[in-house]
Amino acid sequence: MSDIPAEPLGIWQALTSWAVPEWELAVLTVAGAAYLLGVHTLRRRGVPWKRGRTVLWFVGLGLIGVSTSSAIGVYDSASFAMSAVQHMVLQMIAPAPLGMAAPVTLALRASSGRPRRILLAVLHSRYVAVVTHPLVAYVLFVITPFVLIYSSLFEIGLTNGLVHDLTHLHFVLVGALLYWPLLGIDPLPNPLPYVLRLLLVVGLGPAHIVLGIPIMLRDSLLAPGFFLAVASRWGNDPLADQKVGGGLLWIFGDVVVLFLLGGMFSQWSRSEEREQRRIDRHLDRIHGSAVTTPPWWLSAAPDVVPRLPRSSDPTKSVSTRTDALEEPTP
Repeated sequence: MSDIPAEPLGIWQALTSWAVPEWELAVLTVAGAAYLLGVHTLRRRGVPWKRGRTVLWFVGLGLIGVSTSSAIGVYDSASFAMSAVQHMVLQMIAPAPLGMAAPVTLALRASSGRPRRILLAVLHSRYVAVVTHPLVAYVLFVITPFVLIYSSLFEIGLTNGLVHDLTHLHFVLVGALLYWPLLGIDPLPNPLPYVLRLLLVVGLGPAHIVLGIPIMLRDSLLAPGFFLAVASRWGNDPLADQKVGGGLLWIFGDVVVLFLLGGMFSQWSRSEEREQRRIDRHLDRIHGSAVTTPPWWLSAAPDVVPRLPRSSDPTKSVSTRTDALEEPTP
């Protein structure tokens, strides 16, 4: 059995319980240093990089560190409720700021030569195209908690430290695979229109309802041998703790989906504004930036309807009018 805290979780334990695994600290440190190195490389070349993206990167790393090193990580093996909170943070929350930090774009801009060619080859590989396909990423995201909770992997992860740590890594990677096409900031092998992105986000809500409510209503323990041993040490009610965990999976999942929907609508609106500005600049390059003549119904004499010029060929005037809207071919 893995190390179980001597006392059950309380307010004091929630505030003071910390245990930072050395390997995790090393991984988070390397990830933070690599990002800062990329930003420093760009600035040395005179290429700007948004400071907010750097902040988001460290927010994501911080969420991973807190969820695995604070009381959430200390009690995640002994309490199903803490395990549920950790699952939600690692899979649904932390990958969002990491994706918004655009690490792939930073790596492509900061690298050159052989490292850049290797990165491009990986991004354009068939394997990456498959696992990052929105439908594949969505299926992996949805089925992961069901497999890990309802299979023997759940109890193995409670008693085996290596399997336990690998499940943490799996949660983060699966969340990143889904958020990559949803956020659409980094270059994508399979770009998605915003309508389909919204549909995928909406589909996450029912998935967590189906996951959380049956656990909340369940009258038998998951991994009963393990949690009954914990209860004999703490004197707590493991079934009540499990019901709380199921409710957290349900409610927490729906709340995160609402925030994702709000972010998606905001991102969609900004994208439409950028596209409109791009079209305006394109039209200005073609026709100049002169003030456009108002239509006849907004003129001083709206009762006077201008007549179209006559032509011996009835199709000639139509083609002349439509050609004026098209960009001339060189």
